[in-house]
Formats: sequence, structure tokens, C-alpha cells
Amino acid sequence: MTELFVNIGELKVLRGKGKLIAIGLGSCVGVALIDAEEQVAGLAHVFLHTSNNRQSETQPGKFADTAIDALLEAVLRQGAKRERLQAKIAGGACLFPSISGATTCVGELNVQAVLKHLGKAGIVLAGKDVGGSLGRKMTVDVSDGSVFVQTIGQEPRRM
Repeated sequence: MTELFVNIGELKVLRGKGKLIAIGLGSCVGVALIDAEEQVAGLAHVFLHTSNNRQSETQPGKFADTAIDALLEAVLRQGAKRERLQAKIAGGACLFPSISGATTCVGELNVQAVLKHLGKAGIVLAGKDVGGSLGRKMTVDVSDGSVFVQTIGQEPRRM
């Protein structure tokens, strides 16, 4: 079975059998778009909530404001049907809340931006595991559309 690791700033799509895996989701947000019936899924490892023009062209998966549209386009090219797409997100932790002194941490900003852009795209949010202060691993099983999230020090759980 194919296992594709989605690193920071990347987005990847699989069709049929296989798993998409994002590790090290601290303040980053893993965004999965899934058409379980068609067995197509994509996963973006979003690093920041907003881009600058130059970086967004070379790494659209890195930023919430460009990742959603790029991921949507990629899963549709692989045969996903827009009306069946569901989104699941994980991550967005506040890893260093006492250091910044800001009222909103980077993880929260990332989650807010992802939710905003999913809403603009008209994609249903089917599940989320966000916030807190610990990192996560997100695994998408393309064959059945299931998503498992494992928080550091805990057992994986189905979202």
C-alpha cells in the first residue's frame, strides 16, 4: 500500500488505495479533502495563514489562503466530485503561548484562515481536531475516506 508523507508546505493527492500522512502538525494545520465514494483524497500541510505572492506561486500548500483552492483543484483533477467532498482538519496548536504575548497564537490564526477559505469554497467541514498545546499526526486512508489523528503521547483516534 502506498504511503505518502506530506511535509510542511506540501499538498498531495491519492486515488484508490493508500494513505496520506502529515506528521509534526504543531501550529500547522493538516487539511484533508475527501471523496470517499470515488476513493480520492488530498492533504495539505498548511504552515501559515497568509502568503506573499512570490512564495504562494512556488508552494501553494504552505499557506491557508492558497492551499484550499490548490488542493480542491488537485482532487477534482483526480476525479473527485465537488458535491461529495468533505474536509477534515487537524493541528493548529499553540505550542508557545506564553512566549508571544499575543492574544491569538499562530495555530489559531491558521485554523481560522483554513475555516474561512473552506467556507468560501463551499466545502463541508466534516471533522476537526484542533487547538491545545501538543502536536499531532494526521493519517488519511484513501480507500475508505477515514481519518485518524494521533496527539503526542496518546493513541490514534478516528475523526
